[in-house]
This record gives sequence, C-alpha cells and structure tokens, in this order.
Amino acid sequence: MKKLIFGYGVTGKSVEEYFQKSNISYLIYDENKELNVPSDLVFESSMISEIDEVIISPGVKPSNYLLEQIKSIDKPVITDIDIFNNIYKGKIIGITGTNGKTTFVNLLSGFLNAQGSKSIGVGNIGKSPLEIVDKEFDYIVLELSSFQLHYINKLDLFMGVILNIYEDHLDWHSDFDEYVNTKKRIKEFINEENVVENFLNSSDNNNFHKEYDLSKLPFYENTSEMFLKVIESLNFHKSTGYEFLLNSKTDEHRFEKVDEFNDILFINDSKSTNFNSVSMATKNIKNGILIMHGLTKNISTKDLKIYDGVKTILIPKDMDVNFCNLDIEIIKLDSIFNLKENLLKIINPGDTVLFSCGGASFNDFKNYEERGRFFKNIVLDIKEEING
Repeated sequence: MKKLIFGYGVTGKSVEEYFQKSNISYLIYDENKELNVPSDLVFESSMISEIDEVIISPGVKPSNYLLEQIKSIDKPVITDIDIFNNIYKGKIIGITGTNGKTTFVNLLSGFLNAQGSKSIGVGNIGKSPLEIVDKEFDYIVLELSSFQLHYINKLDLFMGVILNIYEDHLDWHSDFDEYVNTKKRIKEFINEENVVENFLNSSDNNNFHKEYDLSKLPFYENTSEMFLKVIESLNFHKSTGYEFLLNSKTDEHRFEKVDEFNDILFINDSKSTNFNSVSMATKNIKNGILIMHGLTKNISTKDLKIYDGVKTILIPKDMDVNFCNLDIEIIKLDSIFNLKENLLKIINPGDTVLFSCGGASFNDFKNYEERGRFFKNIVLDIKEEING
C-alpha cells in the first residue's frame, strides 16, 4: 500500500522529502496539471485501492470532489503536522489567529533563542515541521492556520495561543461561525499538565499599558500585549520582553517602512489580506493615502474601520468594497498596475502612502510577497522620477 500526497505545494513537497528519507512509498495528486510531478508518481482516481492513507495539504477545500470520494470509503486523512506529532516529543507552542501569526511566531522564537532556549518557527510560516523532525529544540513555535486546524487529528501542545479572530477566508469556510470554531480547535490540543497557563486569548484584560508604552513599539498593540503575556507565562520577565520588542523590526511586507523622501513616507503592508488588518494599519498614520487591492474572500466590511489619518483611498475597480459613505476621496483604478501614474498625480510632502491591501493577492500576483515587491519597485521608480 502507498500514501497519497494530496496537494503538491510547499507542504506536499516537504512530505515527499520526508517519505523519501523514510523509504515510504507514495503517490502524488494535484489539480494543477502544470506541476512537474514524475509520471510514475501521478495518482489517478482508479488507483484509490492502492492507497491506505492521505496526507492533505491545507489549501485543499473540504468540498473537493476527490477528497469527498476518499472520505466516503473511510481512508484516513491526516496532515504533515499529524506525522510530526507522532514522532516529536518536545515542547510545542501553537499560535493561531486571523492577523499577526507569522510576526508573532518570529518574535517568540527569536526571543526564546535570545534567552538561550533553542527554538524555531514552523508551520504556516512556510516551513513544514517535518523538515526539523529529527532535530531537538527546547521549543517549537508552530503557526497554525484555520485550514490546518480543520484537518489536524492529533497535536500535543505545550501551550496554545489565539491572537485574535476576525472575518477571513469565508471563501473556504462555510461561514464565520465555522471559521471561529475551527480557530478554537486549538483548545483541543493543549496538554494542560505541561502548561503554565493553558490557554491565552486576546480578551484577557491584563493592561500592560500601565507598565509599558506599547505605542513606542513597531508592532500592533494586540501583538505586543499578547507577546508579553506569553513570555510571562513562560517565566520570563515582561521587562525583558519589552526591551526585545523595542529592538525588533516588523517582518517584510507587514507594515514595513519602504522609504522616505521629499517628506513622503511609504509603507508596505502587502501581508494585509482582510479588513481588520487594514483598519489596524490606518490607525497608525497621518495624511494617509491608502492603497487597497485583492480578492475579499466573501468577508463583509463589518471589520473595516478607516481611521481619520486617511484622506484618500486608491482601489482597483474590480475590488468591491462598500466604504459606507465615508467622507474620504475614493479614486478607482482601472488596474493595480496603473498605480504609479495615479500616485504621482496626488502625493505631496507630508503624506504617508500605505499599501495595505485588505484582500488576497491571487487575482493579479502569485502571492503577497510578489505584490509587496511590486509596490517597492513603484516606490523606487517614483523616487527616481521625483529626484531626477
């Protein structure tokens, strides 16, 4: 019998590498027929009797026709995280939430390493835990998306953290309630005996503002507050964590300062793919020109709050967003690729240009990284044109 790798993206390739090292026979299925899958490994539906277990990639929707067929005959469906969990016996800290997961994972693993605890960030951050399954760490910091939490069967967590929950991915989940419940599945995986505080939620009311000025930090206040709560629960002093945050930088494409010239500040927040993320970004700017873009994934605008620091919004015509009669200038772009010429017409000294998209990038770009690099190139071009 063979395993079936269902989805041949980052996760699928990591599973394949693990199977090769472990001498496990497998086949591969992906609906993208342009992927370079060796012909002798391509799975066809007629081969379903050869399969004893399916390793699903998190992006595959539960409604996928082949997946439904597989489930109907009771073939086990697991994840790379299930495989990892069956082997690895160290401490795993699970991080989920709508916004800020990757930033939080990088901050926490970086802090733990700075304190002498060997740590690494894996999971939805872009690195399968199977890539480090044969290594030893004091802590594994595991980023968990709602897609992964939907499919995981077993996970022994030392600690679980929910950063926040807002509307997102409603093109994948049936509705917001289902999305919320999927995020909260992290509670099912916490090993209470090995946790200082077995569950942390952003609704906790410990007010760190009284002790520390979180506005001085380069991160959203929710991220900073949750970080201090977590490191305190891990028996580190909050003051040590605060100093670490003061000397840290945001991740690339997450409220990232690109450049400042002619008294114009340019910020790349391409990683913003939902409306709450846009709202948090606009809270921190003045004389703002907000640029939005992308697929809104069936989410409503209830989490969209444009703060007073924004004076103009540029948005492609094909992005359907209801701004609820805001007293703000709205400029509709024929395409996001007309952005540079439109910006050149309206930017002035004292402005902050914020590229905080509020939607998925896939209608025009391969991913949010490519979208962020597109904006950075525009900033470079504008700088050359203005400065000659």
